Amino acid sequence: MFMQQRKFGHRWFALLLPALVSVTGFALAADDKPQAGKVGALSSSGKELEFSDCALTANERLRHVQCARLSVPENYEQQGPDDVWIDLLIVRLPATAAQVQDDPVLAIAGGPGQAASRSFLRLDRAFAQLARRRDIYLVDQRGTGQSNPQPCAVDDAAMPLADPDPAQLSSLARACLQDFNGDPRHYTTEVAVRDLERVRQALGVSRWNLYGVSYGTRVAQTYMRRYPDAVRTAVLDGVLPADVSLGPQIAVHSQAALDALIRQCDQSSPCRERFPELQRDITQLLDRLESEPVEVRYESLRDGSWQTLRFTRAHLVNVIRMALYNSDVLSVLSPMIDSAARDNNLVALARLAQRLDISDDIALGMHNSVVCTEDAPFYPQVDAEEGEGTYMGPGFLAGLKAMCEPWPRGEMGEQFKAPLKSDIPTLLLSGGRDPITPPAYGDQLMQTLGNARHLVVPERGHQVGLLGCVPDIIARFVISAEPGSLSADCLDRVQTVPLFLDRNGPSP
Repeated sequence: MFMQQRKFGHRWFALLLPALVSVTGFALAADDKPQAGKVGALSSSGKELEFSDCALTANERLRHVQCARLSVPENYEQQGPDDVWIDLLIVRLPATAAQVQDDPVLAIAGGPGQAASRSFLRLDRAFAQLARRRDIYLVDQRGTGQSNPQPCAVDDAAMPLADPDPAQLSSLARACLQDFNGDPRHYTTEVAVRDLERVRQALGVSRWNLYGVSYGTRVAQTYMRRYPDAVRTAVLDGVLPADVSLGPQIAVHSQAALDALIRQCDQSSPCRERFPELQRDITQLLDRLESEPVEVRYESLRDGSWQTLRFTRAHLVNVIRMALYNSDVLSVLSPMIDSAARDNNLVALARLAQRLDISDDIALGMHNSVVCTEDAPFYPQVDAEEGEGTYMGPGFLAGLKAMCEPWPRGEMGEQFKAPLKSDIPTLLLSGGRDPITPPAYGDQLMQTLGNARHLVVPERGHQVGLLGCVPDIIARFVISAEPGSLSADCLDRVQTVPLFLDRNGPSP
């Protein structure tokens, strides 16, 4: 319990993360440790980087891939040998065919704060057709993974196990800022795309095929705007338009996804009979946990150890919110809610909370540098919140504002928040029930793109690029670079994930 208290500030911070995505989690092998803030020399433009074998693990399974490092200036206005340089980690997933195309794929992770090397280690297996003749590159964005990571592991043993108020969050942000290894003003999207361009030049790549997910779609759009000649195609999965500031509508979009789950249950006779008052149960459980948190002791599914968690309303909000991202996880939520509401049995929810806890995968310092520069300053200056009446409730936006109050604003170009205008072949992907980047965002971006296609995978959540036939659609698009001619009939066969009635599964 002591360790949970010490990590609480970090994990409550994680409840405020505006955009998240996780393909697969993994940690680096013991012999491949991060090197933060290292002074180095930049490889000359066009000089091929030296890759060597490196061992990475995903889901506790070892994989050998190819790694290289490239030093870039922390401040592009100060590039002398005595100035601060950052070593970027670059991972190559080599193509499997003998003949390889010269337009590789660059995968850009979400968050903000996730590392590409943690999110996409097995992307070549998910994109097997595309990876036959194209290398896939993963670059840990500065401040994440092994590129001078900024985890801000806030140590606050005195933090009470209750929802912190804005003053507490501001205090945590100040502690996080003191823990920052570098100048936080230089860890924004605008600077990160300059790093990606340095990587392209060092590799001698003529043009990328971009694949960005969630916040990674913002990075991709910024790169497309700044270096249009360096992009052959772009796939934006979970679209976040450049002119949208994440925060004000998060609670509303997430509530809409929860409402869709409740409707799905109501429209299915077995589910409706099993959970006739699902909406009421959720509301009452949230209210009860707000006034009376429950001490839960459970056996961890990760290592079999016994854990104790004082389960609060904030934990339930985060479980619901993160489950809405993934339709497969969402399918098991209803019986867990029912057991907690009727029998006060929160063991399954506590285990799910542990499974969905992404705080250790997010570089919180880098996340703050992005959000506090590119989102929070553009929030509407009004007292009322759109979160009123949602399961998340009011306070989310106030928490983000408080977190950003002490954080210095970083670099952002004059056109950064303008809608992207581009004729680069672009494929937009949305999940019909995405709780953070709904299909309306893809429709919005389509209005300013001259050579694009927007595909919606019905009844699915966040990040749909790995579902069903979508990887094949992506491969055909990248190969042809013609979004208008794509056939997407196979999406009609992507089925809605059935809802579990109990631990045995859905109805036959």
